[in-house]
Amino acid sequence: MKKLFLIAATLVLFNSCKYNEAPSMGLAKEMCSCLFIANQSKEFCDEVTKESQIMANYKVDYENKTVVAKGLGKRAEGRLNINPRFGCQIHDVRKIAE
Repeated sequence: MKKLFLIAATLVLFNSCKYNEAPSMGLAKEMCSCLFIANQSKEFCDEVTKESQIMANYKVDYENKTVVAKGLGKRAEGRLNINPRFGCQIHDVRKIAE
């Protein structure tokens, strides 16, 4: 019975992990929010999102206030909303060939 419980708990934890679906989505949104909402430096945001960068990498477009992240076969674009009060949103997610 204990084994069954441990297996079930492990599956629940793994399925709720943000890296299970698309790590690029999490990184794009986190980095966009850190840079354009919190107005932090790139170095600071790199430290804050270090865990997300294990499974994805990113590029920042400061002029358009977007972050494009790629990882595990998916590409995601996080963009600052027209009204900054609403923060950053994921605007484009698509599969890519790696």
